[in-house]
Amino acid sequence: MDRRPRVLIEDWLPVDVISAESMRERGASSALPPLYFLHVWWARRPLLVCRAAILASLLPSWSPDWPEDLRKQFPTEEAYHKWFLRACGILGDPVKGRKLIQWAKDQGGIKLKESPYGYARAFTVSPGREVIYTIQRLTELTWGKQVPKVLDSFAGGGSIPFEALRYGFSVQANELNPVASVILKATIEYPFRYGEDLAKDIKKYGSDLCAGVKQRLQPFFPVQTGESVHAFLWARTVRCSYTGKPIPLSPNWWLQTGTDPVAAVPHFDESLPEARFEIARGRDACAKAAPDRGTIKGGDAISGWAHDQPVDGDYIKAEAQAGRMGAQLYAVAVKKSRGLEFREPTREDVEAVLAAEQELARLMPGWEAKGIVPTEKRFIGPA
Repeated sequence: MDRRPRVLIEDWLPVDVISAESMRERGASSALPPLYFLHVWWARRPLLVCRAAILASLLPSWSPDWPEDLRKQFPTEEAYHKWFLRACGILGDPVKGRKLIQWAKDQGGIKLKESPYGYARAFTVSPGREVIYTIQRLTELTWGKQVPKVLDSFAGGGSIPFEALRYGFSVQANELNPVASVILKATIEYPFRYGEDLAKDIKKYGSDLCAGVKQRLQPFFPVQTGESVHAFLWARTVRCSYTGKPIPLSPNWWLQTGTDPVAAVPHFDESLPEARFEIARGRDACAKAAPDRGTIKGGDAISGWAHDQPVDGDYIKAEAQAGRMGAQLYAVAVKKSRGLEFREPTREDVEAVLAAEQELARLMPGWEAKGIVPTEKRFIGPA
């Protein structure tokens, strides 16, 4: 039996370029591939890595003995390699782009006027007919006339089969985890089976669901006029072993670093039941607040209620194991056109938290009776 020709991944793969582009793909949490927003899954593989690995595993290494049409299209190995990168959607130099970003950071956080890459992220580029036709011609040299079949035995959320389908390959995918299996069906099977009508239905019912959830939860998430809340920032608390008041625990109180730093500043006023926070903005204010000095380090804490007296880590562990840890809202991140801004929690914020706790206490017995929330005991091992 004749041995198949060598495939591209056996002789060449631009790991530096693929790595740089993959970091770009995962760089912005608000602009991830659409698959990521279908459901949270902790083992998402970068789409660019998947498509590069699939193509490099199926396409042959360059050879001067190829048929005339392919020799004309790829007269040199370098031309073939450049085509491969373009076929993957890499239309520029991501390594150079990342170096430019790092240079801007090293210069004190200079904001670049234009994208350092100069092209759209690779995963957004779908292969055209010419690319797919060329891939089919090339795979014939290695695998014969039959279209190669990509098998992913542990497909997870479906990044590998998704990219294989985009490039015209036959795919078989399997997954035992029930959550990942449903994600896989929604990623691969349902769009091909139901087409664009599925997207319309998802938008309709998704909008209805979001509207209902928003109406139900709005009383517990107050917003000030004209603001869009990005996140409520919380700190775990432990009772001070000297005063009994809650100590908010954080290794530091930075909210934002760089050229425009912002920090939370805790104040321990004896007349108040819990710490009060204010926001320090700018280098001078942050330097005065010293946010690098948090309230916990290496498992041990200090108590601002007791003039920074130490609180032993074993005491904190015991409180946690006894279920006596608490939480305190210490800042609110608000979306603005130029980024995030931060404000102190208001009385309305705190009252909304109390209202949410009361509502949860009211609903929990019914949920437990219906089996909506798990109540079985879990094994608690040694600390």
